[in-house]
Amino acid sequence: NDLIIPDIKRQASTGRAVSFMAPPVANPDAKGARVVATKFGLTSIACMFAEGSTFPIDLTKTRLQLQGEKGFTGPKRLGFISMMTSVVKAEGIRGLYQGVTPAIVRHIPYTGFRVLGYEYIRKVFCGDDPSQAGFAAKAASGMTAGGIGQALAVPCDVVKVRMMADARLVAAGTLAKPRYVGIRDAFRTIYRQEGLKGMYVGCSPAIQRAALVNLGELTTYDTAKAYFVTIFGDNIQCHVCSAVCSGFFASLCSTPADVAKSRIMAQEKMADGSRLYSGTLDCWAKTVRGEGFMALYKGFLPGWLRLG
Repeated sequence: NDLIIPDIKRQASTGRAVSFMAPPVANPDAKGARVVATKFGLTSIACMFAEGSTFPIDLTKTRLQLQGEKGFTGPKRLGFISMMTSVVKAEGIRGLYQGVTPAIVRHIPYTGFRVLGYEYIRKVFCGDDPSQAGFAAKAASGMTAGGIGQALAVPCDVVKVRMMADARLVAAGTLAKPRYVGIRDAFRTIYRQEGLKGMYVGCSPAIQRAALVNLGELTTYDTAKAYFVTIFGDNIQCHVCSAVCSGFFASLCSTPADVAKSRIMAQEKMADGSRLYSGTLDCWAKTVRGEGFMALYKGFLPGWLRLG
C-alpha cells in the first residue's frame, strides 16, 4: 500500500485519471487449453492403469471368443476360469499380458476423445442444458462419442487382438512364432503387408461394439441407481450395484459385435488370398452355423466383469 498510494496521489495531482482496475488476467483461452490438456492426460492415465490391472480378464475374454473357430484344433469348450488356467499353464503368467502394450496405448485416443469429445457432441444433440434433454438425445451423444473414439483406436485394437491370438496359435503348434515382436513392428508389418486398410480390419464391428456399450450403459445406469438409492442411499454400494447392472446390459448388447470384432481382426489371409470372414454379418452367420447361436456370446462373463 505504501507503494500504491503515492502513485495514485501523483496521478491525481497531474490530472490523469486514476484507475482502480485489477491488473490484466492471463489469457482465458490458454487457461482453457491447460484445463483440457490436464483432463485429457489424467483421464487417459487413469484408464491406462485400469486397463493394465484388468488386462488378464480381457485376454481371457478374447481367447474365449476365438476358440472353436473353423480351422483351429485347440480346446473348444473351456470356460472363463479354465481358459485363464490353460493360458498360465501353457504360456506362464506372462501369457496373460500378451498384447498389453497396444491395449494401454489404445486409451490415449479412445478414452481421451470419449471424455473430451462427449461434452461438445452432447451440445449438438442436447443443447446447452443436457438435463432437459430426452433419452434419445443422450443415447445419440454417448453412442456417437464412443463410436468416433473407437474409430480412432482401431489400429491399436487390431495389433492387440493379433498379439493375443498369435500366442495361442504358437502354444497350439499351428504357428512357429508370433507374427510381431512388439507394437512398433506390428504397425510396420501390417502397414507394409496390408496397407492402411489392414490397420482398420474389423473397424465396423469395433465401432458397433463401442456404440452399443455406451447405449447399454446409458439405458440402465440411471434406472438402476434410482432403484438402489432407495435401498442403500447415495453411497458407494449404490454406485457399485448400479455399475454392475449397467455393465450386464452393456455386455448383453455388445458381446455379439465384440465376438465379430475379435474374429475379424485376428484372422489371417488364406492360401488363395481370401479371408474366412468378409464382414460382421458373414462372421455371425458362419459362427452360428458352425457353433450355435450362443457362440455369439462367448466371453460374456469376463466382458461383464470388466464393464461392471
